[in-house]
Amino acid sequence: MSKKLDLQVQRRNLSDNTNALAEGNNTSAILNSVNTSISVDEQNSSLEYFRELKRKLMINLKDEIHAKIITMKILKEINDKELYVQEGYKTFSDFISEFNLARTQVYGYIRMAAAISEGVLSEEYIIQNGIQNSLLFIRSTNSDTIKKSRVNPIKPLRFQLKSQESYDFYKQNAKFTSFLMDELFKDKKDLLEEFMKKFKSLRG
Repeated sequence: MSKKLDLQVQRRNLSDNTNALAEGNNTSAILNSVNTSISVDEQNSSLEYFRELKRKLMINLKDEIHAKIITMKILKEINDKELYVQEGYKTFSDFISEFNLARTQVYGYIRMAAAISEGVLSEEYIIQNGIQNSLLFIRSTNSDTIKKSRVNPIKPLRFQLKSQESYDFYKQNAKFTSFLMDELFKDKKDLLEEFMKKFKSLRG
């Protein structure tokens, strides 16, 4: 009688263990499902966050390129018309050095502005392809205007000065000298005529 009772007790304990194991497995499955759901949500959230950052980056880069295109046109205008002389800068290099701009970068910008003005390069091309690719493009283009933006087609004047002091001054202010002579010819011809009369009288 005692042996049968022990056997029944053992069978019942085995059944209880099996049920407990099954319940444990169900709990693990539920937790795994919850964790998987959380992981998927986190991935979706991270993906949305990344895409939002990417969108903002693209907008900022586009705005930055627009700003650079405006800078190109401004630099070309100042360089072509030598407007920097108006504020006492001796050379264009002196002017750009105040803004901590590299010469190669500035003249690259000026070449692109020249290409835009000629129609060789579009602003949209720069926006879509970037600064460096646009420079590579115009370097491979045989454009007369782009070449002229680097070389002045007018031959330089050569003349002898009698005073070493005046020679030193004009040599140190070559761009200003060029500007001065153009301005005298365009707007101050009366002064030129006076100087011409004086010159002829001295040669007398």
